[in-house]
Amino acid sequence: MKKLLAVVAVLAIMLPAINARAEEGSELEISGNVTTVVGWQRPGKSAFFGAEGILNDGLSAGVALTNDTFGFYVDQVELDLAKSFGENIRIRADIDVSSSSTAEDDFAGAVDLEQGYVTANIPVGNGLEFLLGKFNSGIGLDPIDRNELSTVQFSTIHRTLLPHNITGVRLGYDFSEATRLEFFVVNDLADHLPNTSSDLPSGGFNLSYAWGEEGNKSWIKFSGAGGPERATKKGYSMIGDLSGNFAVSDAFWISAEGIYRQDNAPVADNEQFIAGQLKGRYAFSDVWDGTLRYGFTWDLDGGSYVIANHGYAASGLAAEGTMHSLSLATSYQITDGAKLVVEGSMDLSKPSAGGTGMTPGVAAMFAYSF
Repeated sequence: MKKLLAVVAVLAIMLPAINARAEEGSELEISGNVTTVVGWQRPGKSAFFGAEGILNDGLSAGVALTNDTFGFYVDQVELDLAKSFGENIRIRADIDVSSSSTAEDDFAGAVDLEQGYVTANIPVGNGLEFLLGKFNSGIGLDPIDRNELSTVQFSTIHRTLLPHNITGVRLGYDFSEATRLEFFVVNDLADHLPNTSSDLPSGGFNLSYAWGEEGNKSWIKFSGAGGPERATKKGYSMIGDLSGNFAVSDAFWISAEGIYRQDNAPVADNEQFIAGQLKGRYAFSDVWDGTLRYGFTWDLDGGSYVIANHGYAASGLAAEGTMHSLSLATSYQITDGAKLVVEGSMDLSKPSAGGTGMTPGVAAMFAYSF
């Protein structure tokens, strides 16, 4: 709580000066969100603790919930600052404050720099974007911030198999208004410091294509990433992800994602994961919509490296087997920037060692974006 109060105090002092400079035409942009969640879940005896459950994707501060649980959570308080210097230089910093379990205070504010980078537009062809710093990976179907979801919880793919924020350099080029290619080289796919997991960097790309009318576009994206994620010559990891969002009509969208991940082990079997999700969203009105989502995850080798090296302490993918996730959510836009989302979910896990675990849960999210 002391950390949270300190951050709030600093921001309160800074805002008058920030607003004054903005009025002077400095082009400073300020945005952010406050996202809170309340929910309940009951894990089964054979559940993949952490990998499933509506409260197990970061809300429980990295602690896998193994008991019947009801709780209130502050997902994050985020402040985003961006400023342009002329037409070609731009800087951005996304500052997140969220609940984090510590020995001193179970609700201490954990301050994290989600993004912090500078970009330069190089006059090559349609314009080459050069970015240096910490940035969102852009891989996958789910957004980075929970308040942008039409559900309360992230998919299992997002929770356990994908890099989220990474540090390095990225080049981006728009071949047309519809086609964009991004290529990046980073410390590693878990945003560790240099030489923490390997002496060599990892890399990846995002190739996307969009079509349709503005405000209701469809898109498809192919992403890949990999590199020496372990400090061994045989410790390479590789990720291939295909995702897309398709506007069937002005009120109905279908989204899909499929992923294959492999983490090579120097001695034991390579750790392999196959997963996918299918989602349908229907807008009943301008302010009310509903989402139905199904997800499938197959841990082929019972690998735990993804958990141990990438900081996803509650991912739970440490036992060979499969998991099915089904959820139904509804979202109501209370006013501009404020929405309420309610979701019910049921996760079914089937470890190869035997047994079946069912984890039902229900949660509500209130998110305010400014």
